[in-house]
Amino acid sequence: MLSPNLLLLSDEALLTISIVFAYLAGVVPSGHAFPHARNHGPNQHLGAPSPTDSGRDVKWPSEGKAGSDPSDTWSEVRTKLSEALQANDQDASLYSSDNELKNNSKNYPLSMLAIHGGPRLRLLLATFQLLEMEVRNVSESSELVDGIKWLQISTMLIDGLIEPAFMKWIEEEKALENGKISEKLMKTITSKIKEDDRILKRFNRLGKSELYLDMLFFLRFGSARSDSYFDAKFLAEHGARILEDLVIFLGDAVASIYLELISVDGDMPTGVVGSSLALCSLSTRELQKLRNEVAINGWLHQYFESVVSMYEDRFELYVFSRKVCEKKVVNQAEATSWWRRPAFGKTSTTTILDYVHISPFSLPAKRTKELRALTGWRYYFSLFLEMSDIAMPFIRAVVAKVSAAVSYFWVSMIGRSLGLIFSGIRQSLGWR
Repeated sequence: MLSPNLLLLSDEALLTISIVFAYLAGVVPSGHAFPHARNHGPNQHLGAPSPTDSGRDVKWPSEGKAGSDPSDTWSEVRTKLSEALQANDQDASLYSSDNELKNNSKNYPLSMLAIHGGPRLRLLLATFQLLEMEVRNVSESSELVDGIKWLQISTMLIDGLIEPAFMKWIEEEKALENGKISEKLMKTITSKIKEDDRILKRFNRLGKSELYLDMLFFLRFGSARSDSYFDAKFLAEHGARILEDLVIFLGDAVASIYLELISVDGDMPTGVVGSSLALCSLSTRELQKLRNEVAINGWLHQYFESVVSMYEDRFELYVFSRKVCEKKVVNQAEATSWWRRPAFGKTSTTTILDYVHISPFSLPAKRTKELRALTGWRYYFSLFLEMSDIAMPFIRAVVAKVSAAVSYFWVSMIGRSLGLIFSGIRQSLGWR
């Protein structure tokens, strides 16, 4: 008969072994799986997510919460665009390229990255102004209509905004040879926009249509719809970021049409874009590469990344982020007067510039309704994600054990082989 102490030791050993196996299988999370604080420098943007962050794990700090008044949301976005244009006037090199987005090819690329900084900002501002005007012009009686009617009103508003935004922007940039839009050019642009309902398809492909429609309703009437996916508190808190993402989407749609017109496979009329280098200086090869990346990543986003975002309860947005940049400016008066110049070289002063750039942002939001409404391939991919979450811990544990066994086998076999070879050499040489 076993003693009680021996039974106690055996129970503790079995408990320890079970905990170790559970840890190896991934049932017990490791320490780095929990959210942790990250140190940020004074010039680092706090809202930009890292590639490993998920919407459920990170609480994003508000960059200036808009109040419940929708006019505060409009004012916040308008102020950011105005600051961006002022910074561009002071130093155009700040907006020469968005290296943060260009270097990250895994993120959803933007067609507007091919446009120079100044024209790009003016495109966003023109799009924002037209969007604000159209939303404010929506009839008050539309508040009482049902969800289907509001869906038609808002989608028609977004679809009808691309053409006037394109015309306004291209005229303000003086990119036409004669400074006017000819009838032939008007027909070409209209056919490009209306071709196969490309704007509506692109709008639905993002997987954020309900978010946009609820936000537009809130901006017009100051409240949430009766059948809204999101309440008024959520829209008031994050309305500025959602509006920024919508403005970037509309501006990117305009930029994609422009790039298609000036590309090698575009049917560009002779009167279009007499000086295209003033807006886009990319070579034909670089332009085609960017357009192909946008098309491929758009397809991947529609069928894969958007489903992952739903499953992780987050929206992937592009927002306007403020950033501080230090610039050294040489004193021109002292530089031209050599007798006043100090003996140690040129004097320079440091100027702090506040500029606004486009950055990705993860917006946490419950998306269970959208996940349940998935059909077709996207539904099967969601099942695959759920199945992979169940099976991957066991697969990782099996792979780890097999790898350890193979490593032990190879180390033992190689060690014994080397030992036999060394023994044979000693015997052949007559060593003892």
